[in-house]
Amino acid sequence: MGRRKVIPVRQTNCATCPWREGSPYAYLRSDLERSAMSEASRICHSTGNNPVIKAVRVPAQICRGARDYQLQVLAGIGFLDAPTDEAWEQKKNELKL
Repeated sequence: MGRRKVIPVRQTNCATCPWREGSPYAYLRSDLERSAMSEASRICHSTGNNPVIKAVRVPAQICRGARDYQLQVLAGIGFLDAPTDEAWEQKKNELKL
């Protein structure tokens, strides 16, 4: 099996992030949360090759809102020490991922 491509995580929520107050996509949040926890990390719809926004000129990045949700859940169940990117990196290194 080959190495997976590492996709960076956005540092901030995009302007229309479903987790941002007043987002026109907020209604998608519960489905995106379920997907982020059961399938894979979500790619921000404002990056990469995405049908939601045409002519995106930013390389693919993991959605900050979805990642923050993942971190909260994983810290809540005790898998991570804290709901932070640093705690996730520490756990990845510990598990040799």
